[in-house]
Amino acid sequence: MVVVYAVLGETATLIDTGNPGEKSFYQLKSLLKEHKLAFTDFDHMIVTHMHTDHSGGVSLIQEEAGLPVYVHELAEPVITGGETEFNRMNVFFNDFIRQCGANPCVHQHTRKYKEEIWRDVHYISEGEEVYIGGKPYKVLHVPGHSQTDILLLNEQKGITFVGDHIIPELAVNAFIEPPPPGKKERPAPLIQYRESLRRSRDLQLGKCYSGHGKPFTGHIELIGKRLDQHDARCQQIHRLLKDRDKNVYEICQEVYPHLKGSIVFLGLSQIQGHLDLMESRNEVMKEKRNSIFYYRLL
Repeated sequence: MVVVYAVLGETATLIDTGNPGEKSFYQLKSLLKEHKLAFTDFDHMIVTHMHTDHSGGVSLIQEEAGLPVYVHELAEPVITGGETEFNRMNVFFNDFIRQCGANPCVHQHTRKYKEEIWRDVHYISEGEEVYIGGKPYKVLHVPGHSQTDILLLNEQKGITFVGDHIIPELAVNAFIEPPPPGKKERPAPLIQYRESLRRSRDLQLGKCYSGHGKPFTGHIELIGKRLDQHDARCQQIHRLLKDRDKNVYEICQEVYPHLKGSIVFLGLSQIQGHLDLMESRNEVMKEKRNSIFYYRLL
């Protein structure tokens, strides 16, 4: 379950907004009411990244209270691109699933376009400052889990809102995403994510507030554990490729046999990310056969 933060100080700031739809909106409204708060009490919202469980409530909250929203600048194509951008992304995911050797009709989540209008959007970038509860926080861009992930760091106290960048209770998925509009090459999210984790490891982070689970400290040890887990998965994939070349879907079936239907995409994304990493290390090479990519050991 996603955690939404109401940060109170000289002002009140809402960090993340919950899932889309009226049910989530009214649940959040009810929770705020229990603490004698309303959406109109807040100065603005900040979205830590553009996954719908964090950004889905923006439009309904704005209808109620007219709050400005702050989000990383790479979110702009999705926010302003409308149905054209929605369709471009769907085509990419169809092609990706097919290139993995899976069937888009079975393994892609069916999505229908629904217009969502965000107003008073402030696009923020690396190194800028935003105010949370009246206090300054530095924006750090940490792509990997998504292309729009940010950390919000109070440099004086070390308090950090980390979104889904680091979650103690689970290993974060680095999701495959389409290239930005006008670009041909998709990002390599696991490679990005590892770079972002190493950068976070070197920061003076104190108490961290994650998008899922309880606040935590000790980010250095946790990041080391996550990097080791990536390496272990690469070693597993290496073993699976010893007998023959395989496509992403075949590897996914062996690593995540419990995944079925549209949930298979989560596994495909994970396996592809690790294969990107292995390819960058010259451990594997890929070959396209009848529009499907197969991987072999080097």
